[in-house]
Amino acid sequence: MVEITILDGGMGKELRRIGAPFRQPEWSALALTEAPEMVVQAHANFIDAGAQVIITNNYAVVPFHLGEATFARHGAALVDLAGRLAREAVATADVAVDIAGSMPPLFGSYLPEAFDAPRAASIYADIAAALAPRVDLWLGETLSTIAEMRSIIAAIDAVGSKQPVWMSFALPNTFDDQGPALRSGETVADIAAAVAATGDRVDAVLFNCSLPEQTGPALAALRRALDAEGLRHVRTGGYANAFPVVERDDYSAREVIYERRDELTSDRYADIVASWVEDGATIVGGCCDMYPVHIAALVDRFAGREM
Repeated sequence: MVEITILDGGMGKELRRIGAPFRQPEWSALALTEAPEMVVQAHANFIDAGAQVIITNNYAVVPFHLGEATFARHGAALVDLAGRLAREAVATADVAVDIAGSMPPLFGSYLPEAFDAPRAASIYADIAAALAPRVDLWLGETLSTIAEMRSIIAAIDAVGSKQPVWMSFALPNTFDDQGPALRSGETVADIAAAVAATGDRVDAVLFNCSLPEQTGPALAALRRALDAEGLRHVRTGGYANAFPVVERDDYSAREVIYERRDELTSDRYADIVASWVEDGATIVGGCCDMYPVHIAALVDRFAGREM
C-alpha cells in the first residue's frame, strides 16, 4: 500500500494573489527578481495548507518566458535562487516537506512542435545542475511530447542525480476517437512504453495543467497502460488547473492570463480528485488557479489515506 502524497498548488497565481509582481511574459519568474521574499511566502502558504511536496519556482525561467538573451545571462542564477528559496521555506516548516525540482517545457507550454531536442539538452543540463543540490526529487512538468521526458532524464543523469524522477504531461481540452492522448498525438500507451524503456528511472507519471475533467479518464487509461507494461510499481497522479473549458483562439502561454472557473471550489475539486484516487492515483495536488484552500481540502480528504 502507498500513502497519498499531496503536492502544492499553482505558484504563479498564488504569487499574484498575495500581491507579488506578476505579469506576462515573465509569469512566476518575475517574483524571483523583484520580490524573492514573496516566493518564500507562497511556498509557506502551501506548506501551511498541508502540502507534502512543494515545486521549485523556476517553471518560467526558460527562454520562452524570459527571452533568449535574458535567459542566457541570468537563467542559471535564477534557477539556483528558486531552489534556495524553496529550501528556505522548507527549513521553517514544522513537518517534513520534500522539494521537487521543476523541469519545465523550454520552448512553450502545450507546444510539442516547438520542442528542439539539440537545444534542450544543454538548457536542461544547466537547470539540473543548478537544482541538484537543493531538491529531493525531480518533476518534469506540463510536457506535451515524450521527447521532452527523454531529454530531461538525460540531463538529470548527466549531473549524477539519483533522486526519484516524476514525469507529468499536459492534456488537450478534448480527446479524439483514440482516447486520452497528448497534444503531440502520442497516447497513454506510448507514454507507458517509453517509461518502460527507461528501466526503473521513472518513479511516477502524472498529468498536470489540464482540465480536471480530462485528467480523470487519462489517469484511468494510464494506470491500465502502465500495468500492461509490468509497471505496477510506477505511481500515477495529477494536479489539474482551473482554466476555462473552452480555450481562446488567441491563447498564448506567454501573453494571455486566464481567470479561474468559479465553480471549481475546493470541495468540488476534492470530489473530482476522489475519482482519480479510486482509479489508483497516489499523488495529487493543484496547478494554475488552485490555491492553498484547494490543497487544504485535499489534505483533509486524503492525507494519511493509503492505496
